[in-house]
Amino acid sequence: MSDANVISDTNPLIREELKDGVLVATLDDKGAVFNTLTVALGEALGGLVARAANDLAVKAVVLKSGKPDSFIVGANIDMLAAAKTASDAERLATNGAALLLAIEQSPKPFVAAVHGQALGGGFEIALACKALVVSDDKKTVLGLPEVQLGLIPGAGGLVRLAKRAGLAVALDHGLTGKNLRASKAKKLGVADELCPAAVLDRVAIEIAQKLARGEALPPRKEKLQARATELFLEDTPMGRALLFKKAREATLKKTHGNYPAAERILDVLEAYAKHGEARAAELEARAFGALVVSDTAHRLIEIFHAQTALKKDRGVDAKDIKALPVNHVTVLGGGLMGGGIAFVSAQAGLTVRIKERDDLGAGRGLKHVRGLLDERVKRRAMSREERDQVMARVTATTDFSGMSRTDLVVEAVFEDLALKHAIVRDVEAHAPERTIFATNTSSIPIGRIAEASKHPERVVGMHYFSPVHKMPLLEVIRAAKTSDEVVATAVAVGKKQGKTVIVVKDGVGFYTSRILSPYMNEAAYLVSEGVPVDVIDEALVAWGFPVGPVALLDEVGIDVAAHVGPIMMEAFGKRLAPPATMLALVKDDRKGRKNRRGFYVYDEEKKKGPFAFAQNKSSKKRVDESVYVALGVTPKASGGPTPEEIVDRCALQMVNEALHCFGEGLLRSPRDGDVGAIFGLGFPPFRGGPFRYLDAKGAKSVLARVRAFEDRFGERFRPAPLLVELGTSGKRIYG
Repeated sequence: MSDANVISDTNPLIREELKDGVLVATLDDKGAVFNTLTVALGEALGGLVARAANDLAVKAVVLKSGKPDSFIVGANIDMLAAAKTASDAERLATNGAALLLAIEQSPKPFVAAVHGQALGGGFEIALACKALVVSDDKKTVLGLPEVQLGLIPGAGGLVRLAKRAGLAVALDHGLTGKNLRASKAKKLGVADELCPAAVLDRVAIEIAQKLARGEALPPRKEKLQARATELFLEDTPMGRALLFKKAREATLKKTHGNYPAAERILDVLEAYAKHGEARAAELEARAFGALVVSDTAHRLIEIFHAQTALKKDRGVDAKDIKALPVNHVTVLGGGLMGGGIAFVSAQAGLTVRIKERDDLGAGRGLKHVRGLLDERVKRRAMSREERDQVMARVTATTDFSGMSRTDLVVEAVFEDLALKHAIVRDVEAHAPERTIFATNTSSIPIGRIAEASKHPERVVGMHYFSPVHKMPLLEVIRAAKTSDEVVATAVAVGKKQGKTVIVVKDGVGFYTSRILSPYMNEAAYLVSEGVPVDVIDEALVAWGFPVGPVALLDEVGIDVAAHVGPIMMEAFGKRLAPPATMLALVKDDRKGRKNRRGFYVYDEEKKKGPFAFAQNKSSKKRVDESVYVALGVTPKASGGPTPEEIVDRCALQMVNEALHCFGEGLLRSPRDGDVGAIFGLGFPPFRGGPFRYLDAKGAKSVLARVRAFEDRFGERFRPAPLLVELGTSGKRIYG
């Protein structure tokens, strides 16, 4: 065999080429956009290991990808779904672990050359290689995101990450599933070398040749630079015991036992720390098998599939409709919402103009965008040069200058119909006829706003969630006269901004605000009955919401809720009427977090320390006891509703209202309803969303519970017609 000749191209998944004694194996599944870890790829890699070991011409192997911006993005989801029993799934883990062990122990050293995403099983393969070389491209990220699907890494990745970078790093990335950027990977000792993508192959081959000659690579990181605390936690039995004790306490505080994968990750790493790799591998395989067939993993994988489908969904059914080009965006209002919209638009490469009433407001808008960019620089998610390039795309004004070139206007002003009508008329007087007018209203029907427009077909709702730069959902609302191409354009812009987008029909509150309203109302009714604020919130957080409904009311703004309440009541009657006691909070000038006067005391202090990776960000706040005086109620020390009843009263209000919306045709599919509730409102992901939850509980059971509440509390628990139909027939939403 001569160098630079293709040795084997018989396997469709791996292209092999010998270069100066190094077998460069290019992984490339031609039938897929990304390489995923499948049974077929595993068999191909096993064959590669065997051939390399037996071929005298091969001194070392470099694994790379034939895909433009990815290595291997994880295990194939369909392969996991095909595992019907825990033993089936355990076998997958055992086989995968054996393959990676063969790579790790190969007499011909393997080197991974990673450009782009190396996630899950892909990252595990890279970790099994003798050396890992990564490109310094911003597209290159490493990660073990399995926990986000209710799973754990199944082929030794947690232990190998701990061996390279320490237990704390393995815990951090295993428990959060967050990505690790290339530069941080090198700094932590996860990667052996960092280089430009253009020379990635050459550097990987050179390292492979060094390893083949028996030369040692430089240490991945300098241990002496570690802090004393880190050395204690990593290198002493007492320190490791403390590390796992604190990590377990913090994890359970955060997950409330709702995400068993997180606990199994702790188990695997603790078994490794106490008993070694073999014990950890046994535990890992069993845990992986049990988790793959668990309800939690099924719900989270369903959400993953829903997100994937929405990425391809253009928001309209007609196949010949195309989105209009959008390059220039004007944002009306530079507050938290407007500034956030400007930020995600500029990040998407769009030119942004913020319009405010005065110079002070314009300056605040620019400052908000700059602050979000500075935060990314601080976290090393972007360079200063990249920040400056993005910021250069953002300008501000107090007049209509620049409006003549805008393609899309997004208004983010106060919820006042007369104000929005005036803005529509002003925009149409200064903007080109082609300009799309999008409103960020959270409650006013788009059709009502479009009444002031000469071109109602170009008016659409784009409902963002606060904080815009963090919340993943965008709810696009089409009014009766909104054109298909305008809807498709709004969806395309949202995707460009990095959002998960659902499209809903027009109506008061649309979908998300509408199902949130009775949920928060019920929490307010509970408070008015004397149920302590923290008892309510703790019950819903334990059930799986990221924050409780009363804390959320403080975040949204008590004044905003008081403004929206009458709008909902006018449209839907007493069923969505808030308790009268809420007006007392408005009279007491309680607006929530924004003026630091609400249900809770706002004197937060950020936690720091070696266990920060596992700390619960929603750490317990203190209730402002004076709120009970303002409401005229006395909190009950005992004798109130159980946590289970609190959960049912609040959560079933949301589920019931979601069924009202679906029955009325507001949603295009139950999938959109589940995604909207999870990514817009924080409905517990492991429960799958309102519709998946209904199917899991059984409509008959849910109907009986709602009717029991209707008997006790009246109109506000009237069951949706669709719930009655499903509960009577025994049918399911998803079939």
